[in-house]
Amino acid sequence: MLRKFPSPRRGFGRLFNAMAVAAALCAAAPASQAGVLDFETPLDMPFVFSGDVIQMGNYYVEGAGTAGFVGAIGGNDSCLGLQCPANNATNYYSAVDDGYLFFGMVDGSAFTLSSLQASFIGTGLPSYPSIAAILEVTAFDASGIVDDIYLYLNGPTAGVFNFANYDLSGFGKGKTFTDVRLVSFACTAGSTTCDRTNNQAQFAVDNIVTVSATDVPEPASFALLGLGLLGLGAARRRAA
Repeated sequence: MLRKFPSPRRGFGRLFNAMAVAAALCAAAPASQAGVLDFETPLDMPFVFSGDVIQMGNYYVEGAGTAGFVGAIGGNDSCLGLQCPANNATNYYSAVDDGYLFFGMVDGSAFTLSSLQASFIGTGLPSYPSIAAILEVTAFDASGIVDDIYLYLNGPTAGVFNFANYDLSGFGKGKTFTDVRLVSFACTAGSTTCDRTNNQAQFAVDNIVTVSATDVPEPASFALLGLGLLGLGAARRRAA
């Protein structure tokens, strides 16, 4: 007696329909949209003192440090006669005299980091190590520190400092945060130590790319698509 098996095509049809729904959910999920803190917002005064909070578009920037004057926002003139990075003709933030900064969204919303550009600001020393400074990036949420990473700022090339781009797409370990602190440690030529106690830990930062937490696609739609693919494999095994 011949056994009658269900048509594989009918099973595949149902699976493909499920996969189509999952794919549609993926397509409907909001795409990640980046914002950029580029320091191009016009200011009445470029100087930043400890405790100053400045609004730059959707972002806030707060200067911090032990000295009263801790930074400036502008082009190369914001370096105040120091050795500015040479490969940026736009405005950027210069942290001087061991100053540092915090930034986040004005409305307090959570975000992640994608990348930033940074450079050491030279202080006129006769020589620098190959790593002129270490930039510490620390992310916070309401519970405290979310993640912490160290970026190495290069010494000069042919006597010139330059901005470098740093990929931060994995920063945060999949978590979002509300505030970020940038603080640097100057490294001494001929030494393995880097510190921030002698007014030499100066850096420039620009084009900080953020992604709002509300713009990150939900993982559920990708899970549905994965289930559809698993079901398709099972149907093929039954039909074999």
